Amino acid sequence: MIIAFKENVEGVLLACLELLEHPGSCLIYAKDLDDLRAKMLFSGFEGDMRVVGFKPRVNCSELAARISGKGKSRIFQKDPSVERYIDLVLRHSSCNPAELVGLICSCAGEADQLYSGKTLTGKRYYNYMRDVTRAHHRLCMFARPDLVNGILSVKVRSPHRIGDMFCRWLAGKNPDLPVSVVEKDIAWIGNGRYLGLEHFTSVRSSFMESLSLSCEDNEVGSLWDIYYDSQMISNRRNKRHAKHLQPKSSASVSGMSCKDRYKVERGIATCTLDHFNV
Repeated sequence: MIIAFKENVEGVLLACLELLEHPGSCLIYAKDLDDLRAKMLFSGFEGDMRVVGFKPRVNCSELAARISGKGKSRIFQKDPSVERYIDLVLRHSSCNPAELVGLICSCAGEADQLYSGKTLTGKRYYNYMRDVTRAHHRLCMFARPDLVNGILSVKVRSPHRIGDMFCRWLAGKNPDLPVSVVEKDIAWIGNGRYLGLEHFTSVRSSFMESLSLSCEDNEVGSLWDIYYDSQMISNRRNKRHAKHLQPKSSASVSGMSCKDRYKVERGIATCTLDHFNV
């Protein structure tokens, strides 16, 4: 038998329940029903198949409780819950959802094994969760949005799928403004009620470009660069400390962080107050 599930938290949890009831079943995952049909057509399988996770949402907390049992589900207080753990791991670029389902089922109701790293697979997926968490924190620290045409917009670059996480965080920090986070070909919109959209939604990045939300000609950003450069005192420069505050890994987060890292490595250009003359 084949267990087909959607590549999200609900799908993984439901697939775990099915696999526990039918051990030895094959697992297949898909982003949506069209993706699932394409995979099944390619494989040519026509046998018994259980499809889960594509219907309206279920209570993930109850499903996680059924799978993890009544025992302790976390080792450290800062560890995320089981459903949050799954959500973070699924965002990792190297995650295999079918392998994740097998890992959860192998815990046999002891969810703390997901955080203990006793097995090689468990350790690897725990590191996946930590990688995604660190990448999100890095965005919150170093990705600087620009206010253009009344919208707080930023283009981010990350190997993991965390654009929506950052957009929700940014919208919570700026509840009085619409925010836009562009990640590859998708633009996540937060506080969309100010634009006549849903509170949180996603559109094609080309739609945001059509609204002329480009930050390349942002005069405010250029003026800030001039002010920052003019106030820099070269004999007080501490390159080692600057590298600690602006690590090299942050340079790929956004265009602004790339510019900041360039200043850390190459120094500040000569700038005087004459640059402010109009």
